[in-house]
Amino acid sequence: MAAKYNLQPNEVVLLKDESVMHGGFWSAYTDELMLTNLNLVLLKKGMFGNSKGVLTFPVNQIKVYGQQAQAVIGKASNGTDLLEVYFLNGQEKFAFQTGGKKKLNEWIAKINQVVTGEEAPVQQSSGMALPGAEMVAGVLKDTLGVFKSKLGSKSEAPVKVAEKCRGCGAPVAGFQGQATTCEYCGSAQQL
Repeated sequence: MAAKYNLQPNEVVLLKDESVMHGGFWSAYTDELMLTNLNLVLLKKGMFGNSKGVLTFPVNQIKVYGQQAQAVIGKASNGTDLLEVYFLNGQEKFAFQTGGKKKLNEWIAKINQVVTGEEAPVQQSSGMALPGAEMVAGVLKDTLGVFKSKLGSKSEAPVKVAEKCRGCGAPVAGFQGQATTCEYCGSAQQL
């Protein structure tokens, strides 16, 4: 029996893809992802098409920052591009077997349109995941510059660093050893 989702009377399908992977190391591209005007729906399927359940994520629970829904391109540990969606109560990651960044940007634009009512600008061609990523890239460039200029030098200069927030995964930057607060979720951490 195939996984099935029954649309509500006021719900319409906006985007749909098969061969989607969701979950950890043992996952495969067997699931189906559907975006409606109300929900992001994952139809979990086994290797032989058997139903493993339906996960529903309400689109009104997707975080918004700077008039942009927090649906972004991320990277899996193996380097695969994936769709990361940040919800008020957590994060979900989806990988598509085909389509690459073009498909990911299509999903991001459509999710943004559903959540904010506005088209998302074409973004993330650099592969950076969140707003503020350009600032983080600049900090990383400065950090490499410090290393290059200080090689062989005995003096200790403060080192700028950039990391991901341990609370929400957003970029945080500052000086090594400094305590900082994430501007997205407010969690404190030491760099």
